[in-house]
Amino acid sequence: MATTRVTDTGNLIYAGIEEIFRGAAAAPMEVDYKNIVREKPLQDLYGYYEQLGDLGSARKHSEEADVYYHKIEWSNRTTITSYVYENGIKGSLESMHFDKYDIIEQYFGEPLVRTMVNMKERVVAEVYNDVFTDTGADGTYLAYAEHPLKNSTTLYNDNLASGDMDGDNIIAAKNKFNHIYDQAGEFYPTRATHLLCHPDKEYLALMLLNSNLMALEISNTKNVLQDVMPVKVLTNKFLEGASSTIFPWFLLDKTQRAGCVLQTSKGLDLKTFWDWDTLTFKGLVYEIYGCGMIAPGYGFVASPGS
Repeated sequence: MATTRVTDTGNLIYAGIEEIFRGAAAAPMEVDYKNIVREKPLQDLYGYYEQLGDLGSARKHSEEADVYYHKIEWSNRTTITSYVYENGIKGSLESMHFDKYDIIEQYFGEPLVRTMVNMKERVVAEVYNDVFTDTGADGTYLAYAEHPLKNSTTLYNDNLASGDMDGDNIIAAKNKFNHIYDQAGEFYPTRATHLLCHPDKEYLALMLLNSNLMALEISNTKNVLQDVMPVKVLTNKFLEGASSTIFPWFLLDKTQRAGCVLQTSKGLDLKTFWDWDTLTFKGLVYEIYGCGMIAPGYGFVASPGS
């Protein structure tokens, strides 16, 4: 009669963990970061994101005059580095042998996957949180009032808004998209498509955008915030503010190949093994990715919230 020996426990555990972990990784899970990044598969350690210098203006041709040929050149290069993010758990032989499947489900499934997802949420949100202090490829803060242009010395791009999220400040931030230029100083086709805020501010955002009259005002002024450049509301609970009531907010143009990029090099993977010196079963889950803002001066307008 066939029997299961203690030495077979490892094989049973491996099969059980692999099935439960893969199932948890593939199961639908609510995440915030996917709505505010552009994901790009990349196997290299470093991702290089070049920004063209843009051509100068077209001109009226004078009969028999020479055509002026603009030179193709680069303006800014953003480098995003991928890192390994990991988490590990272990269990004694006794705990794994006598209660193996309960242990596997409680620790090697959804909870383990969730820790990795939360890590990615924090990494992506940190890019947004730091736009007011991190320097971009053009040598200025990522959210800044004077982003220099490669082929224009008199114009700048301004993607820094100010103040709390209210009707007037949203209008002012939206209008900044009307004055975004390409690197040669020509008007750039961009507009706000989404409003990103902390979930604590979601109800305020919806009131401001969707009220028939201007919200939080004692007047009969019609609310036209959504009549010009209507936006959809996105929230992210990992955004960090100056206090428990002051949070940054962002207007995003998600039609652009600019803004936040998440370069993914290696998806979630699980490695399991026995440490026979301590009779301990160990599991290591890891993922490789990098995140950053590219094309400084484009893709978003941000306010620190105060």
